[in-house]
Amino acid sequence: MRASYGLGAGVVAIALQGMTLIGIALPTNAQEKLVDFDYWASLCQTLRVSADYEDALAACDQAVGLFPEDPEAWNDRGDVLFALNRFPEALVSYEQALRQSPTDSLILAKRCATLTALNRNDDAITACENGLEIDGDWRDETPAIAWYHRGVALSQSGKIAEALESYDWALRSDPAYSPALAGRCLALGKLKRFESALAACDQSLQANRWGTESPALGWLNRGRVLAEMGQLQGALDAYNDALALDPDNEWAWTEQGVVLGRLGRQTESLASHDWALGIAENHAYALTNKCTSMNRLGQYEEALAVCDQALQAGDRQWGEDGPALAWNQRGNSLAGLARYEEALASVNRAISLRADYTEAWINRAVILWLLQRYPDALAATQYAVQLDPQSSRAWYNQGRILVSLESFGEAAAAYRAALVGDVALGGQPQAEDIWVNLSAVLWRLGNYGEAISAADAAIALDPESALGWYNKALALMSSRQYDAAIDAYQQALQFNPNDANLWAGIGITWRLLGQYPEAMVALQKALELNPNHDPAQANLEAVMEAIAAAQNQATTP
Repeated sequence: MRASYGLGAGVVAIALQGMTLIGIALPTNAQEKLVDFDYWASLCQTLRVSADYEDALAACDQAVGLFPEDPEAWNDRGDVLFALNRFPEALVSYEQALRQSPTDSLILAKRCATLTALNRNDDAITACENGLEIDGDWRDETPAIAWYHRGVALSQSGKIAEALESYDWALRSDPAYSPALAGRCLALGKLKRFESALAACDQSLQANRWGTESPALGWLNRGRVLAEMGQLQGALDAYNDALALDPDNEWAWTEQGVVLGRLGRQTESLASHDWALGIAENHAYALTNKCTSMNRLGQYEEALAVCDQALQAGDRQWGEDGPALAWNQRGNSLAGLARYEEALASVNRAISLRADYTEAWINRAVILWLLQRYPDALAATQYAVQLDPQSSRAWYNQGRILVSLESFGEAAAAYRAALVGDVALGGQPQAEDIWVNLSAVLWRLGNYGEAISAADAAIALDPESALGWYNKALALMSSRQYDAAIDAYQQALQFNPNDANLWAGIGITWRLLGQYPEAMVALQKALELNPNHDPAQANLEAVMEAIAAAQNQATTP
């Protein structure tokens, strides 16, 4: 129950100075209600419960303006602002409430949740621990709410094992507390304990005791775990279930977009990020992932602008990678624009924010490789695989750098490591890309049989891989299987008829078979596509000499 506070008219005039009545229809006896704290406080609470947040905020503003010493009014105002994602203002309201009621453990837990939303994780952990230490007024909640939000803050700080322990403490306090079960699901997923993770998410949905959270959280975390497992279609289904319950959840839209991007469905991915931004226009995580999708589509100028928007005007809701994600993707945009030095500076900024950010180290290696700083590039990939030995992308890029250094044996080993890494979980590179590059390295090493097998593995995954067919043809030609090489070249030309190397290769093979007219046509086509193709020119001259010699021999008595 609230106490009734009768304020004199003079006090009311001061308290209401600068206040406005937004969207609230005054009752008939408007003058009486205008100075009635209980009316505005009750209206604030009623509208908050009915999720009419904008009108609720106007009523809460009237209440705290009339009696700023009431902690409940400030608490309700904080709840409304939190629901509106206006976290800095929500934090101020909760702190005002705590000035009046410093031993209110529930408000301390809410302050913790707000600090977590602002990525002030150390402060959040302290606030939750203060609430647990005081163990004061929890109202209809239990200490589980503080243990849960402490776990979220620890998880955002990268302290996953400690976060899991915090969720377990929440469940000791309240075994059916669904948010803690959902948090436990996500933590177990990050620790690669996938079976237990999915079981915890299922338990959260079965218990269905969410308090102020939504059951969408259970589906959202289930989607995150399935995405980590590489079960991308299952993850999409889970995100769709989350959005069916909470269609205004910008996180679910954005993470759905991330999975669509991993599936190569970049246009759909971009649409999901735009949906998220329609809900929260400056959502930093959605902006950064929109930048990622645009990079993948080759829209580098537009992507750069979006990444800059995330960094300059974003709401600081970054996800677990923090702003390092935006600096890293900004580097990708600049690299796509061939502004390599700027790209390197941006990726280095990402690494300065998160020294253990594997993706940034991988991108640093790629940019250094493009700058032809091969030893530095190699060192960067070596550190990346040290951070994450299962990163197929790190091993793949290490292989490419080693090829540039002509260390073909080591490159082959790097590509093989890429094939047993996380390539099966979706994303780039795809397994067929690795097999293609491995086949090229094996050919350079003279291991033609293995090169053919590697090319066949690429073709099995992508029958339209022109590079796969080309590498197979090259290895067949080198092992003197000329007829089979011709067949492979012809397959490759179906998918890339304007590649001078393919025409040159088939022309050389026809020459080796003594089929000079066919060889001449193919080699001339190669030179038409690339007049500076030296092997095609040299072989065309050899073919013409052979034809001339044959004609001379035919006319000599």
